[in-house]
Amino acid sequence: MSQIHTIGVVDDDEEVRDSIAAVFRSEGMSVCAFPNAESLLTSPLIDTLDCLVTDLHMPGIDGFGLRRELIDQGKQLPVVMMTAFATPEARDIADSLGIEEFLEKPADPDVLLKVVRSLLAN
Repeated sequence: MSQIHTIGVVDDDEEVRDSIAAVFRSEGMSVCAFPNAESLLTSPLIDTLDCLVTDLHMPGIDGFGLRRELIDQGKQLPVVMMTAFATPEARDIADSLGIEEFLEKPADPDVLLKVVRSLLAN
């Protein structure tokens, strides 16, 4: 029997968060959705996550700040970052933080699933 993976989804836009969560749930994955980075970082569920999909631009701690916090906490979690504003500078920062994948919003659900499956297989 294959392992059920748990995907964390962090996005301040409830519709986007629910839509992304629905994509993963439809594939039999478990999802923990959070409205902001702070709620993820203080949640006991953080230790159950196999992969994280997060927005870059959010109030409070942004996606880059979230990645830095995860690194500071020693959490080796693959991260997929999404943004509607994928500038070369943002891509460079994502690369420097070891973010595994950087996607433009709106992300194609099939592409997002393929990326996450690939990260989970590693």
